[in-house]
Amino acid sequence: MLNFKNKIIFAIAPHVDDVELGAGGTINRLVQNNDVYYIGLSLPPLVDGQILLNEFYQSAKILGIKLENVILKFYDPRNLFEVRLEILQFFYDLNKKLNPDLIFLPNSKDIHQSHEVVFAEGRRAFKYASILGYELPWNSFDFKMDLFVELSYENVKAKIDAINAYTTQKNRIFFSNDIVGDLARVRGKQIGKEYAECFEVIRLIA
Repeated sequence: MLNFKNKIIFAIAPHVDDVELGAGGTINRLVQNNDVYYIGLSLPPLVDGQILLNEFYQSAKILGIKLENVILKFYDPRNLFEVRLEILQFFYDLNKKLNPDLIFLPNSKDIHQSHEVVFAEGRRAFKYASILGYELPWNSFDFKMDLFVELSYENVKAKIDAINAYTTQKNRIFFSNDIVGDLARVRGKQIGKEYAECFEVIRLIA
């Protein structure tokens, strides 16, 4: 069983809101006993930046992430590929400064171009840490369900509430409370539990 305590954890989002959607319940579980950092690389496009930032900070607070553990960059959300070397250096510097134990990032089958960049550069920069790829079903033709993390009702509620904080994004179909709750229940039933999230194991160091 994965049992992280007193560890440094990075939750990396190509666009702020990716972590909430892909790993929000697990992050809410882990903040109780670990030092969790939210690393956001860009804001979603076509939304007023200040409004989105306010929504993001409210969402992060709901998940239990400390304000001082939020690290944001403001790259072009449509094309992180153009700055992939900057992202690699940014990751390398963070790794050197904070020496994280566990990294959450998009999984290897995620077909979103910017997510592919974050996966590739994150794997390079954090190769000495455990790395888990989170699930965003609408971006994947395939997904390796290697690791299931059991969630409580409170963890799932925190995830849903964190997603609901993004009021400007509620027109996007995957911001549906039903979809988020149903997926948690499906993943839970696959392991004989009430709720869960699942992840691709990219590297696990025990």
